[in-house]
Amino acid sequence: MIGAVVALFWATEAFAAGSPGPAVAQPEGWIGTTTQWAQGLGFGLALLMLILLVIAWRGLRRGGSVRMLGGVLFLALTLLPLLVMFVGYLHGFQEMETVQACGGCHVMTPFVNDLKDLKIEALAAVHYKNRYIQDNHCYACHTDYGMFGTASAKLAGVRHIYYNVTGSYTLPIKIASPYPNGRCLGCHGESQKFLNSDGHPKEDQPQLFAGAMSCLDCHGPPHTPKEAKAK
Repeated sequence: MIGAVVALFWATEAFAAGSPGPAVAQPEGWIGTTTQWAQGLGFGLALLMLILLVIAWRGLRRGGSVRMLGGVLFLALTLLPLLVMFVGYLHGFQEMETVQACGGCHVMTPFVNDLKDLKIEALAAVHYKNRYIQDNHCYACHTDYGMFGTASAKLAGVRHIYYNVTGSYTLPIKIASPYPNGRCLGCHGESQKFLNSDGHPKEDQPQLFAGAMSCLDCHGPPHTPKEAKAK
């Protein structure tokens, strides 16, 4: 039943949120995003589970035995809830990558507001307003490349949720470790604008790639948030 409520919540949120920004014509044959399909699947599975429970309840009230209705009860109380949980976790881990998820914690709201501020020139805001990164802007810049980068980012996200729920964070919020150049160079490192820029002399580029010089020495600050106050 909890799975049914969660799935119904997904669908409600999807319809309520709508599409951000101006509408863009979709290509021919467009059938939605994976997130929309996950929400629809969750809604459908939850609805099927409720229907099966109603069928089992009516059958029992009419004198049917548990053995006769065992298959229906197994589907409604075991198999479908497990399937809904699987879809929920799959969808939830994907949604953890969104800016909306990163701003869901009170203490991170100033950083998301700073990111979306069109009037400032902090590094994160410049990337966001010019759409140098198309989506999942926080995740793209705060995740190392490769499989282990993704896994460690998700684990860090779970820790951040724990810190937020327990109030065990300290202010001002600071990055846990020095920001690695690899996250910048993963996108910019092979760009001709980067390689041929006067601001990136050929003799300095090996030091940038080796991490001996920080990209943020010249391109910071990444954020200029108005700090939140702890609850």
